[in-house]
Amino acid sequence: MKNMTQKIVPRGARVLVKRDEAKGGVSEHGIVTPDSVEKEQKAYGTVVAVGSDIKDVKVGDRCVYGAYAGEDIEQEENGKKVEYKLLDSEDVIAFLK
Repeated sequence: MKNMTQKIVPRGARVLVKRDEAKGGVSEHGIVTPDSVEKEQKAYGTVVAVGSDIKDVKVGDRCVYGAYAGEDIEQEENGKKVEYKLLDSEDVIAFLK
């Protein structure tokens, strides 16, 4: 993972997504899942920046993407670590509208 302190601007056909926070829980079958398992299974996030080659996606759109796709980026904001994914447009599976 990279530790960044500057504004991240995607180039070309890339999308910067703020990952949803993982939350552990209990499955419908009563199995307790820790945060790390939830994080790997659910690849959802909110678009925070788009590259210049992307026309049909806006900042604020929610999306689903491959859990192992893209580049992980960590950035500290207001003393809190925030996780982002820098994705190629092909790595985005769907947008939730």
